[in-house]
Amino acid sequence: MPAIATAEMLSDIAQCEELFHTASGTAFAHIIIAGHRETWPIRSKRFRAFLRRSYYQATGEAASAAEIRSAVDLLEARAQFDGSKRRVHVRTAEQAGHIYLDLADEDWRAVAIGPDGWWVIGSPPVRFRRPAGMLPLPVPERGGSIETLQSFLNLASRDDFVLVVAWVLAALRSGGPSRKIRLFTPSAPFAGTEQ
Repeated sequence: MPAIATAEMLSDIAQCEELFHTASGTAFAHIIIAGHRETWPIRSKRFRAFLRRSYYQATGEAASAAEIRSAVDLLEARAQFDGSKRRVHVRTAEQAGHIYLDLADEDWRAVAIGPDGWWVIGSPPVRFRRPAGMLPLPVPERGGSIETLQSFLNLASRDDFVLVVAWVLAALRSGGPSRKIRLFTPSAPFAGTEQ
Protein backbone atom coordinates (compact mmCIF):
# COMPACT_ATOMS: atom_id res chain seq x y z
CA MET A 1 0.00 0.00 0.00
CA PRO A 2 1.47 3.45 -0.86
CA ALA A 3 2.70 5.49 2.11
CA ILE A 4 0.14 8.26 1.43
CA ALA A 5 -2.78 5.82 1.52
CA THR A 6 -1.40 4.22 4.69
CA ALA A 7 -0.95 7.66 6.28
CA GLU A 8 -4.58 8.46 5.50
CA MET A 9 -5.62 5.08 6.90
CA LEU A 10 -3.55 5.64 10.06
CA SER A 11 -5.13 9.05 10.45
CA ASP A 12 -8.60 7.46 10.25
CA ILE A 13 -7.64 4.58 12.58
CA ALA A 14 -6.27 6.96 15.23
CA GLN A 15 -9.74 8.52 15.58
CA CYS A 16 -8.40 11.66 17.19
CA GLU A 17 -11.20 13.52 18.93
CA GLU A 18 -9.46 16.80 18.18
CA LEU A 19 -6.29 18.01 16.51
CA PHE A 20 -5.03 21.42 17.61
CA HIS A 21 -1.88 23.50 18.03
CA THR A 22 -0.41 25.83 20.63
CA ALA A 23 0.59 29.46 20.06
CA SER A 24 4.15 28.26 19.41
CA GLY A 25 2.87 25.89 16.69
CA THR A 26 3.29 22.59 18.54
CA ALA A 27 0.70 20.13 17.27
CA PHE A 28 -1.35 18.02 19.68
CA ALA A 29 -3.87 15.21 19.36
CA HIS A 30 -6.74 14.77 21.74
CA ILE A 31 -7.64 11.08 21.81
CA ILE A 32 -9.96 8.77 23.72
CA ILE A 33 -8.24 5.79 25.32
CA ALA A 34 -10.04 3.30 27.57
CA GLY A 35 -12.96 5.68 28.01
CA HIS A 36 -10.98 8.77 29.02
CA ARG A 37 -9.45 11.72 27.15
CA GLU A 38 -5.68 12.16 26.74
CA THR A 39 -3.65 14.93 25.12
CA TRP A 40 -0.37 14.04 23.42
CA PRO A 41 2.09 15.98 21.28
CA ILE A 42 1.81 14.54 17.77
CA ARG A 43 5.62 14.37 17.41
CA SER A 44 6.04 12.36 20.64
CA LYS A 45 7.29 8.77 20.82
CA ARG A 46 4.17 7.84 22.74
CA PHE A 47 1.88 9.11 19.98
CA ARG A 48 3.88 7.26 17.32
CA ALA A 49 3.59 4.07 19.40
CA PHE A 50 -0.16 4.70 19.68
CA LEU A 51 -0.40 4.94 15.87
CA ARG A 52 1.68 1.79 15.45
CA ARG A 53 -0.50 -0.13 17.90
CA SER A 54 -3.76 1.18 16.36
CA TYR A 55 -2.62 0.14 12.88
CA TYR A 56 -1.59 -3.29 14.10
CA GLN A 57 -4.91 -3.83 15.90
CA ALA A 58 -6.84 -2.81 12.78
CA THR A 59 -4.83 -4.73 10.17
CA GLY A 60 -2.77 -7.38 11.96
CA GLU A 61 0.30 -5.93 10.23
CA ALA A 62 3.03 -3.52 11.25
CA ALA A 63 3.22 -0.08 9.68
CA SER A 64 6.67 0.85 8.42
CA ALA A 65 8.67 3.72 9.91
CA ALA A 66 8.06 5.70 6.69
CA GLU A 67 4.30 5.13 6.96
CA ILE A 68 4.28 6.26 10.59
CA ARG A 69 6.34 9.36 9.68
CA SER A 70 3.93 10.14 6.85
CA ALA A 71 0.91 9.78 9.17
CA VAL A 72 2.54 11.99 11.80
CA ASP A 73 3.28 14.63 9.12
CA LEU A 74 -0.34 14.50 7.93
CA LEU A 75 -1.82 14.75 11.44
CA GLU A 76 0.58 17.56 12.34
CA ALA A 77 -0.45 19.52 9.23
CA ARG A 78 -4.12 19.05 10.07
CA ALA A 79 -3.50 20.23 13.65
CA GLN A 80 -1.50 23.27 12.57
CA PHE A 81 -3.57 24.40 9.59
CA ASP A 82 -7.10 23.13 10.28
CA GLY A 83 -7.06 22.85 14.07
CA SER A 84 -7.80 25.55 16.59
CA LYS A 85 -5.17 27.24 18.74
CA ARG A 86 -5.33 26.12 22.38
CA ARG A 87 -3.27 26.42 25.52
CA VAL A 88 -1.77 23.24 26.93
CA HIS A 89 -0.88 23.18 30.61
CA VAL A 90 1.40 21.23 32.91
CA ARG A 91 -0.12 20.26 36.29
CA THR A 92 -2.26 23.38 36.89
CA ALA A 93 -4.58 25.55 34.80
CA GLU A 94 -7.22 28.22 35.31
CA GLN A 95 -10.44 28.69 33.39
CA ALA A 96 -13.78 30.38 34.10
CA GLY A 97 -13.06 31.03 37.78
CA HIS A 98 -11.82 27.50 38.50
CA ILE A 99 -8.37 26.06 39.05
CA TYR A 100 -7.68 22.60 37.65
CA LEU A 101 -5.01 20.37 39.18
CA ASP A 102 -3.90 17.43 37.02
CA LEU A 103 -3.63 14.30 39.18
CA ALA A 104 -1.44 12.73 36.45
CA ASP A 105 -3.09 9.37 37.06
CA GLU A 106 -3.75 6.72 34.43
CA ASP A 107 -7.36 7.91 34.03
CA TRP A 108 -6.25 11.51 33.31
CA ARG A 109 -8.41 12.90 36.12
CA ALA A 110 -8.08 16.38 37.58
CA VAL A 111 -9.30 18.23 40.64
CA ALA A 112 -11.59 21.17 39.82
CA ILE A 113 -11.32 23.84 42.52
CA GLY A 114 -13.85 26.65 42.60
CA PRO A 115 -15.74 29.01 44.89
CA ASP A 116 -18.14 26.21 45.89
CA GLY A 117 -15.50 23.59 46.73
CA TRP A 118 -13.55 20.93 44.84
CA TRP A 119 -14.37 17.81 42.81
CA VAL A 120 -12.38 15.08 41.10
CA ILE A 121 -13.42 15.10 37.44
CA GLY A 122 -12.69 12.86 34.49
CA SER A 123 -12.57 15.32 31.60
CA PRO A 124 -11.43 18.80 32.55
CA PRO A 125 -12.26 21.57 30.09
CA VAL A 126 -8.55 22.47 29.88
CA ARG A 127 -5.81 20.46 28.14
CA PHE A 128 -2.91 19.01 30.11
CA ARG A 129 0.29 17.49 28.82
CA ARG A 130 2.41 15.07 30.79
CA PRO A 131 6.17 15.58 30.55
CA ALA A 132 8.43 12.58 31.12
CA GLY A 133 8.90 11.91 34.82
CA MET A 134 5.63 13.49 35.96
CA LEU A 135 4.32 11.40 38.83
CA PRO A 136 0.70 11.03 39.93
CA LEU A 137 -0.66 12.90 42.93
CA PRO A 138 -2.79 11.15 45.52
CA VAL A 139 -6.53 11.60 45.12
CA PRO A 140 -7.63 14.16 47.70
CA GLU A 141 -9.94 13.08 50.49
CA ARG A 142 -12.64 15.16 52.11
CA GLY A 143 -12.52 15.98 55.79
CA GLY A 144 -8.86 16.96 56.08
CA SER A 145 -7.50 20.25 57.32
CA ILE A 146 -4.67 22.49 56.14
CA GLU A 147 -3.84 22.90 59.84
CA THR A 148 -2.26 19.42 59.79
CA LEU A 149 0.54 20.85 57.62
CA GLN A 150 1.68 23.14 60.42
CA SER A 151 3.05 20.26 62.52
CA PHE A 152 5.54 19.48 59.72
CA LEU A 153 6.88 23.02 59.51
CA ASN A 154 9.33 24.69 61.84
CA LEU A 155 7.77 28.14 61.91
CA ALA A 156 8.11 30.87 64.51
CA SER A 157 4.51 32.03 64.53
CA ARG A 158 0.97 31.51 63.33
CA ASP A 159 1.48 34.45 60.96
CA ASP A 160 4.34 32.55 59.28
CA PHE A 161 2.03 29.57 58.78
CA VAL A 162 -0.61 31.82 57.19
CA LEU A 163 2.04 33.13 54.77
CA VAL A 164 3.13 29.60 53.83
CA VAL A 165 -0.49 28.56 53.18
CA ALA A 166 -1.01 31.68 51.05
CA TRP A 167 2.12 30.81 49.06
CA VAL A 168 0.94 27.21 48.53
CA LEU A 169 -2.42 28.46 47.26
CA ALA A 170 -0.75 31.04 44.98
CA ALA A 171 1.46 28.28 43.56
CA LEU A 172 -1.68 26.60 42.17
CA ARG A 173 -2.45 29.64 40.04
CA SER A 174 -1.10 29.66 36.52
CA GLY A 175 -0.31 33.38 36.45
CA GLY A 176 0.28 36.22 38.80
CA PRO A 177 3.18 36.92 41.12
CA SER A 178 6.40 34.93 41.19
CA ARG A 179 6.18 31.54 42.86
CA LYS A 180 9.26 31.88 45.04
CA ILE A 181 9.55 31.42 48.76
CA ARG A 182 12.60 31.87 50.94
CA LEU A 183 12.72 30.21 54.29
CA PHE A 184 15.15 31.40 56.98
CA THR A 185 16.04 30.56 60.55
CA PRO A 186 17.03 33.44 62.83
CA SER A 187 20.73 32.71 62.22
CA ALA A 188 20.97 31.47 58.61
CA PRO A 189 18.92 30.36 55.64
CA PHE A 190 17.95 26.68 55.75
CA ALA A 191 16.39 26.44 52.29
CA GLY A 192 17.09 28.19 49.06
CA THR A 193 14.71 29.55 46.51
CA GLU A 194 12.00 27.17 45.38
CA GLN A 195 10.14 27.57 42.09
